[in-house]
Formats: sequence, C-alpha cells, structure tokens
Amino acid sequence: MASADRPTFARALLLGCRAGLLVFLALYTLCAVFNMQLGYQGNESRVVSEYVWSQWRGVVLGQVGRLLAAYTVVGLALGTLLGAGLWAAGAGRRAVFWGSALACLAVDALLVLGDLAHHPHLYAATLYERSAATRWVLLTVSGTTPGAWRLGAAVLPSLAGMLLLARALRRAPARALAVGGALAVAVLLGTGQLVRAGPPPAVPQPPSERLNLVILSADGLRPDHFSGNGYPRPTTPNLDRLLREGSQFQETVVQVPRTAPSWTTLLTSQWAGEHPIRHTLVGRKARQQPLTTLATALNGAGWRTAVVADYAGDHFSRLDFGFQHVEAPAFHFPDLIRQRMLITHVALLPWTALAPGLFTERGQFPELTDPAPLLGRVRRTLERLPRGDPFALVVFGSTPHFPYAAPWPEQGRFVAPDYSGPWRFGTTPQLEAPPGQPPPTPEDVRALVANYDASVRAFDGLVGDVRAELERRGLWESTLVVVLADHGEHLADEGRGLGHGDHLWGGAALRIPFVLHLPGHVAKGHTVRQRARALDVAPTLLDLLGVPAPASFRGRSLASLVRPGAEGVTLPDAPALVETDLWFSDRDGQPYQRMRIPYPWVYETATVEPETGDIALKPEWEAAVQAARHRGVYLGRWKLLELPTPSGLEVELYDVVADPAEAHEVSEQHPDVVRALREVLAQERPSHFFTPRTGARHGRPAH
Repeated sequence: MASADRPTFARALLLGCRAGLLVFLALYTLCAVFNMQLGYQGNESRVVSEYVWSQWRGVVLGQVGRLLAAYTVVGLALGTLLGAGLWAAGAGRRAVFWGSALACLAVDALLVLGDLAHHPHLYAATLYERSAATRWVLLTVSGTTPGAWRLGAAVLPSLAGMLLLARALRRAPARALAVGGALAVAVLLGTGQLVRAGPPPAVPQPPSERLNLVILSADGLRPDHFSGNGYPRPTTPNLDRLLREGSQFQETVVQVPRTAPSWTTLLTSQWAGEHPIRHTLVGRKARQQPLTTLATALNGAGWRTAVVADYAGDHFSRLDFGFQHVEAPAFHFPDLIRQRMLITHVALLPWTALAPGLFTERGQFPELTDPAPLLGRVRRTLERLPRGDPFALVVFGSTPHFPYAAPWPEQGRFVAPDYSGPWRFGTTPQLEAPPGQPPPTPEDVRALVANYDASVRAFDGLVGDVRAELERRGLWESTLVVVLADHGEHLADEGRGLGHGDHLWGGAALRIPFVLHLPGHVAKGHTVRQRARALDVAPTLLDLLGVPAPASFRGRSLASLVRPGAEGVTLPDAPALVETDLWFSDRDGQPYQRMRIPYPWVYETATVEPETGDIALKPEWEAAVQAARHRGVYLGRWKLLELPTPSGLEVELYDVVADPAEAHEVSEQHPDVVRALREVLAQERPSHFFTPRTGARHGRPAH
C-alpha cells in the first residue's frame, strides 16, 4: 500500500470516530422510525400518546436528547478504538473508515444478540411481531448461551487494542504493556460482560442474641406451582427444601389481590379501608399517612430493617412502611415514558447494561425481571448492616409477575420447542381486546403457563442464592426465613382470564405461599391445614421473634400452629375478607365484565399528579370504584361473594372443601349459610366501606 494512502494516527482517529458516529446515528434513526408506538406491556392507546405529547413533551424531548447522546458517545468511542486498531494494522484511509463502520455494526449486532439471548422478553415487543425475519432471529437466538455472543462482540475491540499494543511495544515497551493490558482487560470486561464477579469473601458475622428475619417474596407466586406441593414440573428445588425443613400453611388468603394494598395489609395487619391503601392508584394524601407496620414494630425493638425490590416493588418507595433502608424502583409517569422510549431502541439496549446508572429505567422494565441484580442488592444490604445487631430484610422479586420474563437459562425451559404462537414470550392482560382477535388456543395457554413456571424457577434460584449467602455469613441457623407473595395469578388455564385483582372466582389469585423455616423454633416438614390470612402474617412473625404486636394489629398470631410439637393444635376459624381492586379496563373482554357495575377505563378515571408524577385515581371516581368492587369472605368450608351489578346485588356461595375448583355455585341450597356469612361480612368490613344492601339475588351464573 502506498504510504501516501495511509492516514496519520490523528486522521485515523477522526475517520474511525466519524464512521462510528454515522453508524450509530443511522441505528438511532432506524429504531426511532420503525418503533414509534408508545405502548406499555403490549397496551397502546392514542389517548395516552396524545396526552404524553401535550402534557409531557419536555420528558419526551429530554429522553430523545439522552438517547441521541448515548448513541453519539458509543459511536464515537467504539469507532475511535476500531479506527486506531486499523491504523495500527497499516490500513489505508478508505479501509479505516469502512472497516470501522462495518466493525461497529458487527460489534453492536453481536451485543444485541447476546442481550437477546439473555433477556428475549426485552426484545419481544419490538421484534416478535415485526416481521417473519425478526421473529426467526428472536426464536433462533433465545435459548443460546449469551456469553458466546458477547465473546464474539469483544473480539474486534480486543483485537484493535492488541494491535495498538503491539505497535506501541516497538516504541515504548514497558509503558505500552501496562496501558495496553489495562485496555484489553477493560474491553473484555465492559464490552462483553464476560467475567461475573463472585461474592466477596465473607467474614462470619457474630451471632446476635436475637433472631434475624428474612422474607423472600415474589409478585404473583402461586404455591400450587411448587413441585414440592405436587406440581408435575421441577419448578422449585430450593423452595421444596424449605418445605421439607420447615412449615407451611396449606392455604393463606390475601384480601385485595393487587400488590400495593396487599402488601399494606400484610405489613399493617389491617384490612384495606382500615389502612389508607384501599386500591392500587391511591392519591398523595393516602400515600403520606403514617403506618404502623411489622417494620416499625421491629425498629422499636432494636432490629435494623431493610427492603430490596425490583420492577413491581415501587410501593416500597412510594409508601412509608417504616423500613430504615429502602432500595426499590419508582413508578412515576415520566419514568414510564422514558422506559417505553428506551425499549424501542434495540441497538442501544445492550450498551445501557454496561452503564446502568446512566439509564436507570432499564432496571425498571417489566420485561427485565432478572433476579441477579436483586441478589447483588441483598449482598450489599447485608454487608452494610451493623454486625451483631438483629436485622429484618424483605426481598421482593417480580419474575413471576406478567409478562413472566424469566432470563436465560430458565427462559423457554418448559415451552414446547415447536410453539411459535403469540404467547411464546409470555403476555400481559390487555386493556382493550383487538376486534376480531381469536381466543387463545390450548397451545397458547400451555405456553403461557410454561413461561410462568420458568419464572417461578428463576425466583427459586434466587431463594437458593440468598440461602447460600446467609450460610456463607453464618446467619442461616439464627434467621427466621419466610416465603411470601402479595397475591397469586390467573393464567387463562381455568377459563377465568389473566392477571389478578379483577375478580374473586377461584383461588388462583387469592392464595399465597406462607412458608417458615427456623431450626428449633419452627416444626420440620409440617403443613398447617387451617386457613391463614394475610392479616395474620405480621403478628405471627413478631411472636416467633419475641416482639409484642402493636395494638393496631387486627390479625392474630398463628405461631402456635408451627412450633415444634404443633401437630394437632388448632385455632377457631376466623373470617378472611376478599375484595377486588379497581378495574383498569371496561373493554378487555374478560369474564368479570359481565358481572360488574361499569365505569370507564383507567385512561379516563386516572390522572397524573403534576407535583410527583404518580398515577392516581381521580377523586370524583373514588365513590364509584368503592361501590362497584366485588367482595367476599372465607369462613370454614364456605366462600361467599357479593357482586354488585347494574341490576342489583348478586350473591354466590361455594363449598371450597367439597368443591375446591369452585365449579358449582350452591347459594340456593344453603340460604341459612348465605344469611350468616353476609352478616359476618357486614360486621367485619370497615364501616365506612359498607353500605347495607337488601334484595340480593342468589345463584346467578357468573362465569
């Protein structure tokens, strides 16, 4: 090659950075043009898009600027490195420019494929329905090893660094070796994320005179999907071990099967309505009311309290439950806008993982509920807790929440290999069913359940990792370990729709695991047949820890049912209230729509608080929401439901012992039971929620 064609080093850097910049600006343009919709978990609305542009234009433009800046920085940095490597190899001007451009494309493509293999749900919304070609890529790459793709992405930048090092060694060997070695290591670690640091060496912590508490919880976790409870798939090897070594309640019922109100009941031991979190979208006044909780009781008794959570744990940051340390995401409308804009930029997504502090919204994606970052937060939290003091730590994971986004290697573990239907990568309830959409096929439902089961297995891996961490620190034997959930989940497999919180039929969304493990204090391999309530969880844990329950707690301690030698111990049955949350849609086509008092969907009933960015129900809709919600009570073998409808109140009764699937409504056969349970429900519900109703009709088919 003629020396006149060879650029100077400075010129090569300029050519490389120009090529990288042009490539990444082209990628930005492609992503922006082909993914213009601003949807959320598959739900798109022209009303919301217009509202966002008219009221939150500054957030949109600010995110556009951040995205452009990120593309620019990545393009300049990567192009400069690759251009310098080509210069060191003796390439000419054209070769430096075009070689840098093609290498930038190759590196980005391989990084995307590696991220796609690790988190295919993150790319499903933009690739799965885009075209046959992008669907084929997603299906082909998901299930492959992410590290192989990331290693491939690291090859060209590493080669460029080595070429620079080789050239520099001929001029200043010692200095070049140090700088080049550091550069090569940085490229391998940063570009490919190939080396994952293990936990730091742990110094066993001195035992406390008092017991610790660790609550391992997951959003939407169903105990009937534990393999240790007879489920046929191997979903929960670590949880099964806890079942063998500890105690579990066979049936634990939550009141409102949605996250924020359910967690508030779990922690305050009060019914929704006694505490202010009556539904999911409460306003600022309710959010700011002080709460007496499990955490505040432990704080007062000398425990250090902390909570770490991912995607669906925003209520821990929005509500003051009294934890001294909170590490949980936000759920503000501006953050949702940034999320939805970022997720469409396929070419940039893997780079945001390299600098999570710059794009924190990546960690709040519903499609990215990887337990690995949550485990890192657990380790950091345990490390910062004062040694020797008792602590209480709540860990809340979101992987079993829709869209059921298990990461590699669990993702797709249970899905039929030949399935490529709409629910291959999970789903989420739709706020508006598209006209003419066919109902899900049995294959679709099986794929949905398979994705859920993979998510349960991913959470089970977190349980095993946290156990290993506690054992490594010498804390396992002195820690009360509890497994909980905020609610269960409907998976379209019972003909009762998807999700949770919309209706009270069946037990899939109302029942949660309640597992306890503490050698010497909790019976081994014991199952309590008596029903527990979310109301009873906090008093039970305080009793086992030796801390008095606050006077405001409505629940009762069930510790006597799980202590060693508890076989045969029983308590009187207590009523367990259940209620629906607010309804997000009036047009989703789900079965509950036939048995409800109508009010508009969330796009009309909710507002965004301009001061905080929180989404809240408009005050004028509070009364309608409260009057319309379905409610009921479990007591003994019976479950009673009161369903307000436009034509009057419908009452249903189920014998959950003889008919656990609730296939047969029996109110006509047991009028005395209906009358007695309605009186119990009226007495037990918070008075300002209750309006006496007469003339109820019994037994009308509801589903």
